[in-house]
Amino acid sequence: MGCPADLAAPLRRGEGAVAIGVDVSADAVTAVVTDGRGSVISSVERPVPRQCRADADRLAQEIGSAIQSLCAGLAGDLSTEVSEAAALVVGVSVPGVVDEDEGRVRRSETLGLQDAPLVSLVRRSLSSQASGSPGLSGSLEVRLYQDAGCGAWAESRWGAAGRNCLYLAVGERISSAVLLGGAPVLGEGWAGQVGRILVPDPDWSGERARLEDVASVCAMVRRHTAGMLDDSAGPLGSGSAAPEPGGCDDASDESITQCASGLESLLGAIASGDREARRVWDTGLDCLAELIAQGVGLLGPLDVVVNSELMRADEAAFLEPLRGRVTDLVGDLPAPRLVAARLGATAPALGAAGRALADWK
Repeated sequence: MGCPADLAAPLRRGEGAVAIGVDVSADAVTAVVTDGRGSVISSVERPVPRQCRADADRLAQEIGSAIQSLCAGLAGDLSTEVSEAAALVVGVSVPGVVDEDEGRVRRSETLGLQDAPLVSLVRRSLSSQASGSPGLSGSLEVRLYQDAGCGAWAESRWGAAGRNCLYLAVGERISSAVLLGGAPVLGEGWAGQVGRILVPDPDWSGERARLEDVASVCAMVRRHTAGMLDDSAGPLGSGSAAPEPGGCDDASDESITQCASGLESLLGAIASGDREARRVWDTGLDCLAELIAQGVGLLGPLDVVVNSELMRADEAAFLEPLRGRVTDLVGDLPAPRLVAARLGATAPALGAAGRALADWK
């Protein structure tokens, strides 16, 4: 599906450009070189120091440093191929609202950025490192994308989706992308911010909460933990004050680590028959199913590809009940093909590399 003829070579064009994809999250910068199959040839992951958050200049330096380390670490023929390329094409994927044409992060609560010209800052960082650095001596092209759109693009080329799909990423937060004819729908940069939509709060009767504060991985863990700490509360949390809103965008490194371990605890509690854990799980799936069903009503029965750590649960615990809920909610409309993503956490970086090369002139 649009792959280069030489699938074993680094993703590149005949004109001599080699593509690198970079995915930026709250806690890490991941840079990859990929081949024509969408497999990672080489990668570098660097933690993002807390000082970089809300500081676009510092973050751009970390991105440039990760790319430099990746180029320098490529061994043998690959190092030569990258260093001799006529152009180095870099795609950077970030969470939030992105203006692709201007290369600006309009808003990213995850990264603490507002109206940040990240492309020009990354280009300046790479240019300052170019002297004597392998792979940084040729011409340079940097492109900026929203992360879920890159994940959808990669799944369409190399993973579980077709050219038309709804991609749903459920991790520390919830985001989505719609791919039509192989191209992400941009919505002037605002498309995909589904985690911010308000839904009925299953824990507090009559209240509303953001979708990602109910059904994201961190939210599921946090809701289960709250039930464990206050087992005197009823199913709707009556008798206590509603908690302050706060999604995973505000989470510390420590709390993000706790989310990963907490998910194992949640799944174990479900397996042992814990009713509160089952309620948290079921109400989270209900919200995700409603979102997917609404997407089907708007767009038709596109492929729905779910990329989530929730896949740690087996198919009978996650995908099958999610499919069943969606089928019930779409009524007499055709149900979509709902599948697990194949590329996992590397999808945004892979898609960033592929999209940057496709956009390169």
